[in-house]
Amino acid sequence: MDTKIKSGLEVILMWRNKTRGPGARSAKSTKKRIKLGVDDRLNFGLSRYTGEFQPDAMPSIGAFEVSDHHLFLSNFTTSTTFVIENLEGGTELVKARPRMVDMVIPFEISRILIPYGASLSEVIVFTPPPRMLENDVATTVSQSALTKLDTESKYFAVLVALCEPRLRGSSMAAVPSAQEVVERLKGIKQFRDANRSSINYHIDYLTDQKLPVSQWAKYLDGGRMHSKREALVAFALRFDLVREEHLHLLPDTKRWRALHS
Repeated sequence: MDTKIKSGLEVILMWRNKTRGPGARSAKSTKKRIKLGVDDRLNFGLSRYTGEFQPDAMPSIGAFEVSDHHLFLSNFTTSTTFVIENLEGGTELVKARPRMVDMVIPFEISRILIPYGASLSEVIVFTPPPRMLENDVATTVSQSALTKLDTESKYFAVLVALCEPRLRGSSMAAVPSAQEVVERLKGIKQFRDANRSSINYHIDYLTDQKLPVSQWAKYLDGGRMHSKREALVAFALRFDLVREEHLHLLPDTKRWRALHS
């Protein structure tokens, strides 16, 4: 992804610090943000007292730097890995390993996780949108995996339901079971009589007929798939076959939660 940053545009860093007052039962969360322009640099650290992310804290454990082409992240620590998650890509992530400097952050919207003792600090990074080719310039691939999927089909609704937790939450979210997919899709007319067997049929159909999941697994783990559902979700999110825009195919979330609360 080309994340070239044009002059005059800004990078936004947003972090959330949680504080717990004396006698408080729950932590209070406060959000702060800072804007960086081209040629700006921001060193950061973690408070020795609270473990919270803090710009300009000493000693510095890392730095952000904005050039006219990229946003860079440096890791000044000797033993701590920073994880950069793509908030738009489900399970995509890259790592800034100890002593790594000037690493390009490749995502438009990122969550940077920084472990500190038993705590985990979180920084959200927003960069300007990447440049895009015009439609008449881009190359059309007629036999891509996406063109083989019918977004109005029942099997695609099943696939979206399987991917939903990771699209709405994080890459660590559990993949729904077949029964959970049944419950999630009950609000759709075509799934009123659905059961685990019918959902598993669609999962098998996707795995065996529609997507090269088995072939892809060979590159990852010698061809072994510990779970077809896990493999389907990982494949669909890795190759952008299911995206946030497809979540509208599922029943209204608030209504579904109300029915099952």
